[in-house]
Amino acid sequence: MLGTVLGLQYQKVFSYNGKYAHVISSECNAKSIEDVPRLYNIIDQQYQFEWLMTCSDNSQCSAKVQFSDEGTSQKISDINYIIFSNQLMQDKPNQQQDNVQNTIKSLQDKIQNIENLIERGSDCIIIQYGSHSIKMNKASEMLPKKFRNLIGYKVQSQAKQFQQTDLTVIDESLLLLEQKLIQKGALKALPKSMRGKPRAKIEVDLRNIRGFLGKKEQKQPQCSLAQMIEDKSVVFEDDIFTGEYLVRQPIKHGFFNLSENYNMQDVIEDLYKLTLYGLNCKLEVKNISDYYCILVIPDIFQRVQIKMLVDMLIRQMGFKGIYLHLESVLASFGANLQQCCVVDIGYEKINITCVDDGVILPGTYVRKNFGSKDIDLVLMRQVTKRNACDQTVQLQSNNYGDLLQMEKLKEKACQLTQKEDKLNYNYELHCLRNQKEKRFFVQHNDGLYISANTLFESEPFNEIRKQDMNECFDFTGRLFEMQYDPEDNFEELSGGIQLCWYWGSKEKEQQYFTEGNQMLNPNYMIPLDHMIAYSIAQVQDPEIRQKLANNILFAGGGAYLIDLVDEVEALLIEKFQVMELNEIERVEVKTIIRDVRPINIAWVGATVLPKTESVNELWITAQRWLGNLEPQKDELEDMINQFDGDVQQLEKKLIAFAKKDKEKDRSCEYGIKHLKEKIPFIW
Repeated sequence: MLGTVLGLQYQKVFSYNGKYAHVISSECNAKSIEDVPRLYNIIDQQYQFEWLMTCSDNSQCSAKVQFSDEGTSQKISDINYIIFSNQLMQDKPNQQQDNVQNTIKSLQDKIQNIENLIERGSDCIIIQYGSHSIKMNKASEMLPKKFRNLIGYKVQSQAKQFQQTDLTVIDESLLLLEQKLIQKGALKALPKSMRGKPRAKIEVDLRNIRGFLGKKEQKQPQCSLAQMIEDKSVVFEDDIFTGEYLVRQPIKHGFFNLSENYNMQDVIEDLYKLTLYGLNCKLEVKNISDYYCILVIPDIFQRVQIKMLVDMLIRQMGFKGIYLHLESVLASFGANLQQCCVVDIGYEKINITCVDDGVILPGTYVRKNFGSKDIDLVLMRQVTKRNACDQTVQLQSNNYGDLLQMEKLKEKACQLTQKEDKLNYNYELHCLRNQKEKRFFVQHNDGLYISANTLFESEPFNEIRKQDMNECFDFTGRLFEMQYDPEDNFEELSGGIQLCWYWGSKEKEQQYFTEGNQMLNPNYMIPLDHMIAYSIAQVQDPEIRQKLANNILFAGGGAYLIDLVDEVEALLIEKFQVMELNEIERVEVKTIIRDVRPINIAWVGATVLPKTESVNELWITAQRWLGNLEPQKDELEDMINQFDGDVQQLEKKLIAFAKKDKEKDRSCEYGIKHLKEKIPFIW
């Protein structure tokens, strides 16, 4: 037990025998301490004891402690105590009193500073739009609120959903992968002793898709969206699985999910409704105009899309200011790492960059339009082909509910090396058929290991991607080159990071990739360890390369695979030896940092920004973005202060000032040009 009595530090440990508290050990500056404190009060089983202390200057004081009866004859190590000690001797020196008061004031100031630091960010909301989910919450909170980045619309006729992927094309490559794993010893045939045995039922925790049985009510937003939700013309989260809805996914591969039937305005409208739903139903925000917003954006982005997001958040949502930052840099903030290689395995993209002191090092970008969803598709094919699930259930690759089940099964059971203790497991899952919930079982099978290993044997991914190629997701393609920067500040358009300067035609593009350099092609998957090694190898300084290899930070929801960390570390050691990077002797992969899971690490890093001293200088205010600028106040105040009584002369000066202010070019003070001055990265 620690405490302070008249500035003296002491420590006491008590044992309780039913009536008295005896001193077992004592460490303090007191000259002597009463060995047996007196039991002077009992209130509702709360025992209060008092003992006398004689200090080194022969003065006396008393301390009182209160704690509950935790039982007899046992050591009380966790005492909820209250120190009531006060000065008994009125002749204590004034200097000692001043010291005590100064100590108390110092502690109060520290507590107040901590409370102020925690309170910072309560007027700021952090938003991160992902392909799988949207994460948002106040910056003063520890973790974000998450919900699926899907929106469903009720339609009169049967709407056309996204095309189902033909998964039979990956059968041959999966067979080759299975043979490799058997040769490596990571996969073994099912032992005869295990065949035919009853399987233990292990239910995958899906938290029951709540819309299936209609038992859980959702909060209604306080806006026009409420009526649309009430009549089920627009649905969110798990409700999209409950009926015949046209389901839209606004973000894909980290970009707007543009197509012939889904234009940019449709995407912005859906993101507006999803954001409004999150703010009202998840965060219960009543007045959005009272809040600032921090927008977490991908490392590689298309500027026109970010511009439209910013405009939507300020003009339509009504935030009073906004700030932008890159997710890999924020991930390094969240992990408190000055130098690290950020490996973001998202739902539909893999993004690898090297960060040094808040800056992404040039040339270290590796971006692939693949992610954990592709593992789900491979797993779905393996479960179906091996007849591992009920024959009455036909899993569909274009069914969001079925993909959700594969995602949960992957997190629960997928791993890179076979474990015999799980061979007899049966997993209970749920699906929706004809608007009714149906349960089915999936047997533990070799597909759980094969699908996980596709991160390192990537040919099945490439077979899947050939069916879903779209130039709007290719940041190296011609579609990004077609963007331009006109003079009009509010119409500024541009591409994101362009790696296609060496291409002038489709033929050169094809030639480039057929020559073997496929690292920069976002639609061609290569093994994960190769991409990480390539990114680190682009750094020229050997010392920084060594630090990056020792701080490989996993982010994103795809980093949850069992034993993924051990496999990556082992493969990278071999890879660096082959690349003759001799300064790298050790590789360390970091996943969970201070109990923060990889999927939340970038969002948590963004909570650092509003707690900085320069927070007021960060914001791009609504007035600055929209161009609602006030006249130059200094010059106007000077004219008024110099007023000598001549009203006509003052009127002439004011008219001339207004004309001059109107004609003055202030375009650099608002919109995109003002945004460029505020953000800490290259626009």
